[in-house]
Amino acid sequence: MAFPLRSPAFLIVAAAVAGLIALSASGENVQAQANAPPAVRPAPRLMLTAEQEYIIREIILKDSNVQKENAAPETVGDVVPEDIKLYPVPRDVIQKVPQARSHMFFVKDDEVILVSSSDRRVADVIKKKSTD
Repeated sequence: MAFPLRSPAFLIVAAAVAGLIALSASGENVQAQANAPPAVRPAPRLMLTAEQEYIIREIILKDSNVQKENAAPETVGDVVPEDIKLYPVPRDVIQKVPQARSHMFFVKDDEVILVSSSDRRVADVIKKKSTD
């Protein structure tokens, strides 16, 4: 029995063989990727306007009861250690910037660091602008 090169059976077998060859060739890449360290989910960053950042800085930095931290993380996504005291966001801020409601904060130098209250990760760093 002769198989013509354009018969459906031949094309199916040829496609299957080509697929197996492709899988075995890419198997090395898949193997290497399986050993890669797991990706860390980036922390959600607050999307604040310059005006909202200004409001937050002005209200929070006016409060003299907030202790400034010297050795604390200030990079978005970093976990804030338990020994850093976090403060609730003031009601005045929440009324004007509602997306800050689920966050806590601390002050480092003249920066307000907003922290996610669920996992203590830095969500935003509000620095003084040259126009402030």
